[in-house]
Amino acid sequence: MNSNNCSVIKKYRIHFILICFALANLTGGFQAFGQKPLNPPKDLGPQSQVELLNTDSLNADEINHTRTFYRNVIFRHRGVLLGCQMAVQNTLTNVIEAYGKIIINQGDSLTITGDTLFYEGNTRLARIYGKSVVLRDKKVTLRTTKMNYNLNNSQVYYPVYGTIMQDSSKLSSNEGYYNSRTKLFKYYGDVEILNKDFLICTDSLDYDSNTKLAYFNSPTVIKSKDGDLKANRGTYNIKTKKSVFQGRAMVVNESYTLEADTLNFDNQTESGLALGNVVFHSFEDSVKILGNKGERFGDIGMTKIMGSAVVEQITGRDTLYMSADTLYAYELKDSLASAPKTGAKKNDKKKEIKDLIAKGNVKVFRNDFQSISDSLTYKVTDSMIVFTSDPVLWSKENQLEADTIRIYLKNNRLSSMKLFVNSFVVAVDTVRNFNQIKGRDIEALFDDQSALHLINVEGNGESIYFALDDKNKMIGLNRVECSKMRLRFRDRKVKQISFLGNPESKLIPPKEIGTNESKLDDFTWKIDQKPNKKMVLGSRSDYFNTQM
Repeated sequence: MNSNNCSVIKKYRIHFILICFALANLTGGFQAFGQKPLNPPKDLGPQSQVELLNTDSLNADEINHTRTFYRNVIFRHRGVLLGCQMAVQNTLTNVIEAYGKIIINQGDSLTITGDTLFYEGNTRLARIYGKSVVLRDKKVTLRTTKMNYNLNNSQVYYPVYGTIMQDSSKLSSNEGYYNSRTKLFKYYGDVEILNKDFLICTDSLDYDSNTKLAYFNSPTVIKSKDGDLKANRGTYNIKTKKSVFQGRAMVVNESYTLEADTLNFDNQTESGLALGNVVFHSFEDSVKILGNKGERFGDIGMTKIMGSAVVEQITGRDTLYMSADTLYAYELKDSLASAPKTGAKKNDKKKEIKDLIAKGNVKVFRNDFQSISDSLTYKVTDSMIVFTSDPVLWSKENQLEADTIRIYLKNNRLSSMKLFVNSFVVAVDTVRNFNQIKGRDIEALFDDQSALHLINVEGNGESIYFALDDKNKMIGLNRVECSKMRLRFRDRKVKQISFLGNPESKLIPPKEIGTNESKLDDFTWKIDQKPNKKMVLGSRSDYFNTQM
């Protein structure tokens, strides 16, 4: 080796040291990068020297066991090609330092490009740096500025911000791992998956590019045009948009929220299964439904809540509380109709609840009425409630029973009530007498204060009412039978009664009133069954107390 060659090598080595020093200051040091989470790799195959395939020129330093190559440099090691414009090879340590147009080619399955490469032949660890370090394989394209690639296990690690393009999704994070063999990812720090249909935001995420499943164990939000999904852990399939969420998961959109301890949800159909402390909240109707289990069927716009189910609806100055074994909420069909071809979106309309249906041990509490029944249908848009299966209602001092009861609300107040078949009304007067009206069908009308002021009886009418003077002193007991009758009330007293047909009536003086005369057949005062707010809310009381 002549003196000129030695001087060239010496000059190059000084220049190389200056480059390393500058890069170390820019990146925080190669040593720190090399010590980041990858464990020191061990070559599992036979030891072999990195082989030079091509270079335009080279210089050798036998004393320091180094060779320097210039322009169009290509190495091969264990089936992998390494290309660059300048490289220094240490034949003793089997290490290559390469610069300019770096390329790593692993057959037709993977390529990595960058500006600077440090390759340890004995461990098969490649460290790549550059303004843009790009890894491409058949599945993904990864872009970052620093990368470790362990060729033994196909594990990639990037300790700085990186983005991955796959299909139509862009995945980004502050650092991450990728196994080019298994196609598994691990992301850490400000993780995002951006797609034209959704955005996933979390702090750490595992992703299987084969199955399109994303696994997360930190607070995560999935945003889409249909709303947001929030959870602390679970899985999400970015292709099918199906999720399995745990750790107090929630669906949020402009129309409703659905939350539970565990939530399986299909974003495309807006259908899912919720388990554990389920809360469904419809904003348009100020309705909340709680239960132990919930099912949502987006195709028909129905949500079903089971297990100690409780509903709250705020209407003006009053609030309705209802409990049942099972509650169903049906949305307006027009809100779910497909959009016309003019460009309007399917979900442009907000979803409103049309019907609330309760089944099994139904209890209702409002300030103006309370009820028990085995089945109930609340037609929210019509302000009408239908009670079936042995219903009993109480309104102030009145008790009403029938096979079916239908009530109407006006201006959020009890306006009227219709009782069908085996109807029975008990109206308690100011001195605690039980005025009783019985018939086939009965209509009851209420004033602006929800006080009973008129009753119409159609068919098989019977009544017992206590006549009182202005000082509430009893005049006598009237017993009347008539097919049709009308009774007017004022201040909880019968003020007027009209009979249509051929009435049979008699007035019993106070001293002759006995037990049999003061009760109609089937009379039972069921005040002990009248539900209060605490009875309706049951174990859900704590939730509503914290909401107030």
